[in-house]
This record gives sequence, structure tokens and C-alpha cells, in this order.
Amino acid sequence: MCCKCCGETQRKSWVFGIGSVFTLLGILLVVLWPNLADKLVENGLKLEPGTDTYDSWLEAPIPIYLSFYMFNWTNPEEIRNPNVKPHFNEMGPYVFLEKHKKENFTFYDNATVAYYERRTWFFDAEKSNGKLTDMITAAHAITATVADEMRHQPKFVKKIINFMLNHEGGTLYTTKPVHEWIFDGYQDDLTDFLNLFNTSAIDIPYTRFGWLADRNGSLEYDGLFTIHTGTDNIANVGRLTHWNARNETGFYKLPCGIVNGTTGDLFPPKMNTHEEITIFATDACRFMNLRPQGNLEVHGLTATRWVGTEETLDSGENYPNQQCFCDPRLEECPKTGVVECKACRDKAPIYSSFPHFYLADPHYLNAVSGLQPDKAQHEFVMAVEPTIGVPLQVHGRIQINMMIEPDDDYDIYRGVPKVLMPMFWFDQYAELSSELASTAKLAINLSDYGTYFGIACIVFGGLFLVTGIVLTITKRWVRRPVEDEDMLTN
Repeated sequence: MCCKCCGETQRKSWVFGIGSVFTLLGILLVVLWPNLADKLVENGLKLEPGTDTYDSWLEAPIPIYLSFYMFNWTNPEEIRNPNVKPHFNEMGPYVFLEKHKKENFTFYDNATVAYYERRTWFFDAEKSNGKLTDMITAAHAITATVADEMRHQPKFVKKIINFMLNHEGGTLYTTKPVHEWIFDGYQDDLTDFLNLFNTSAIDIPYTRFGWLADRNGSLEYDGLFTIHTGTDNIANVGRLTHWNARNETGFYKLPCGIVNGTTGDLFPPKMNTHEEITIFATDACRFMNLRPQGNLEVHGLTATRWVGTEETLDSGENYPNQQCFCDPRLEECPKTGVVECKACRDKAPIYSSFPHFYLADPHYLNAVSGLQPDKAQHEFVMAVEPTIGVPLQVHGRIQINMMIEPDDDYDIYRGVPKVLMPMFWFDQYAELSSELASTAKLAINLSDYGTYFGIACIVFGGLFLVTGIVLTITKRWVRRPVEDEDMLTN
């Protein structure tokens, strides 16, 4: 429309009309948009078909790496020398790309979903420092398990067990390649004999021993998980309610045996950055509490770091509320920083800790040589952006140890010291990609973007209104011809 053709009334209508529309639109955006944006983001965070959360939950959209660090026992022949500590060289890392996929899932009307998770690992030679054929010497797990299970049996029974260990493959230590220690498992004479013997007194539920044998590609190994979808209350999204159809693990007394926390891949939005978070670790059959400690910036996003502390792996020594993690049948509870996992790990004398006994009682570190705990390399860290609950970086670091102790009824263990032997530790690492970080930024800032646009509309509309008011006061809506002539002659 040509402004010269417009009369004063038309010009006022356009200026005040545009100003009013933009100002009203801006006010509505400033007032209503934050709640609307929060609702949009909240709907996208619910675990239900069609949401981004569902797609990323179904199959991990970022690479996850599992790094193994194996401890090579260099002086096993000197185990009975009181002046020599067991010495270990750390070998690795042996890095595997880890794929996660949820399968056989069922959504229920009570806002929960039950599912299995298939995890598959692929060796990454380029990221590794070593070959899967590297030979590792470590304590013989099957012999240690048999000796520990039968420790309190009558003398005559232990004599029979001693004879069996001496003649059917029992040994203090063994040397095997890395791939057999981890996923492939190794053939073992004692294991073969026990499976042939087939007695419930000594239950060995596998034919080949490996720390993760029969696990690569397994659908049911980690168990059946039931979690909240957040469709009824977004604050519950990702919260674990049952494991293997039970709300108790059965491995610890209550309340330590409760199925609690999150599996680590889903967190609710608007997290309290001053409170602990709880994750459920299937390898330890228990929950672990992580404490907030500082921030971490990843791809322009700021995350709160939740870390493992002295309390995380305490069994009541320093934190009485965790006394229920100690099996009352034990002669003594583990010192702080070490937790017993026998019931969870097929009755083997297995104990978990942080790598290199980081944050554990000095007793464990002083009993061996070759380990050097370091916070930067051995801390358990989960960095989560608290506004929308998206994990930005994860370093899930745990060490697996095995107890050997003297027993005069067994030739193999006669005269050996009681030592918690480090076997290996792993680091499960993942970091949000830059592409997903950009999407997360949009979700985090969506409310602000609308508010800023609303303010811009108010300013733009205000300029029109102020202009209209000034023109009205000065009566200059229409330029007079006389003024135009004066301008031309001057």
C-alpha cells in the first residue's frame, strides 16, 4: 500500500494496529511460553513411542566403550615369602566398543516398562594398548571358590577336597591369554571335573571360566528390568522398580537389598544438584549412591558431576547405615572401600572396589605392590546436565578383586597370606556427541528463546506505539504542502 495514498486515519490504524499486535503477542509469549515450553520438553522426555527419549533409550545413539585393565601377577612363586608382597603390573587397556539394545519390552498401564537389554562388545585394536593374545597370570578363581565354599566343612570332608584339588587341576594361579580371561573363557581341568562330579555342595554354573564368559550378545544375562516411563509423573522417569520381577535383590538384607535408583541411562529433568543420585549396578547386585561434586562442561553444556565417595563402597565401617551390605556370615566385614559380592558372583570370593583401591582402606593397598591410586584416572564419575537430565559424560570405573587366605587343610593355600588380589578393573566410558548436545541445548533454552522473542516483540510493538503517540501529539501524521514547498526553496 502506498503511504502517500493513505489518509491520517488509515496511517493511525496501521501504526497503532501493528504496535498493539506485536506488543500483545510479546506479552502473551513472556507470560505463557515458559510453561508451554516446559510442557513440550517434558513430553519429549517421557519414555513412550514417538519421543526422542524412546528412540535413544531403545538403542544407544552414541558410542560406548568398555576398557579392561588386567593385573598381571609377576611373582606368584614368592607368595609364601613374608618379606615379599604380591606384585602386579597393569596391562591394557583392552578396549571394546559396546552396543546396547532394548528387546522384548512390554509397556504397562501403571506407567512402567519391562525389558531385557542385549549388550554386545567388539574389540577395538586401534584404541587398545595390547593384544588379546597377551598372557596374564592371576589367581585361579575356581580353586579359590572351592576352597572358600568348603572352608567350614568337617576335617574329613576337607581332606577329600584337598585330594581333589591336588589331583584334578586345582592350582594357586594360572596363565591365560586376555581374550580367555574376559569373554571367551578358558578350558579348566578342575571345572571339567566338578561339572562331571555334579554335586550341589560345590556349584560351578559354567563350563568355561571367564569374567564375562557367555555374556557377549546375551539377552538375559543382565536380567529383566522394570522402570518408570514418566508418563504419569516425569520426576519418576527411569526409576527402577523391579529387577528380575522382584523389588528386592535377595543378596543383601533390607534396606540394602532393595531394588533402587536408575540403570544410568535415564534421569528425570530438574534434578536437585545438591542431593545424591542412586544407580543400580547389576554386576554387584546392588545400588550405589553418588555425591555431587563440581561441574563439567561438554560441548557448551554444563553438567553436575556425581562421583563415587568413601561412602559409596562402605559396608558399615564408617557409615553404619550401610552395615546391611555386610553378610553376617562373614568372619569380618570388609574395610571401607571394598564390598563383598560372593552371593552375586556364583559364590566366588569376589570383592569390588574402585580401581587401584582408590578411596579404600590403606590396608588393601599396602598388602600388594604395583598399584597407584589416582583420582583423575580411577574416580567413578557420572556427569549429568540437571535441567533435562541428560548424561553428558560417564566413567563407570570398578575393580574386581579376589580374596585368597591361608588354610592348613589345603596344600595349595597352606602358608599363604590373606590378601585381596586385584584381578582387573574396567572403565565404561561414554560422552554425548556434539550433534546431540545441540539438540539438548535447544531443549534447555527453548523457554528462554520464546521469552527473548516475546521481549523483542514488545520492544518492536512499543516502538510503533511510541511513534504513533509522538506523531499524534505533534500532529505530523500528514505532511502539509506548504512545508514541502518551504523545504524545496530553502
